[in-house]
Amino acid sequence: MKYSNKSFNIALREVIEKNKIKLRSLAIKTNLNYTYFSKLKNRIKQPPIGTIEVIANGLNIDPEYFLEYRIYKIEKFLVDNPEYVDLIGSYIENLQKKKKLKVAEDKTPFKNDKK
Repeated sequence: MKYSNKSFNIALREVIEKNKIKLRSLAIKTNLNYTYFSKLKNRIKQPPIGTIEVIANGLNIDPEYFLEYRIYKIEKFLVDNPEYVDLIGSYIENLQKKKKLKVAEDKTPFKNDKK
């Protein structure tokens, strides 16, 4: 399965539109209010992790599809296993040095709009 690297609201909107899912039927499957989905599709802040799991189940997709869920899982792993923090940090640093991992950055300089 392909995973989304987009924010929750955009990823949710895309899944709903691509699969032509009606919000009322999703609400019935998830036992969440259908107006809640309209709000989720338009807000920036993600819902709680438990809600992401319920929604993913209602959509018949893995919760890992959503970027925020994957970040949560990584964070939880690191909190539960702090001995890996330095190891993972070193691994990422090595990937960056070998140019196999690119960190998102804005290549264009900041332009001051004041005239």
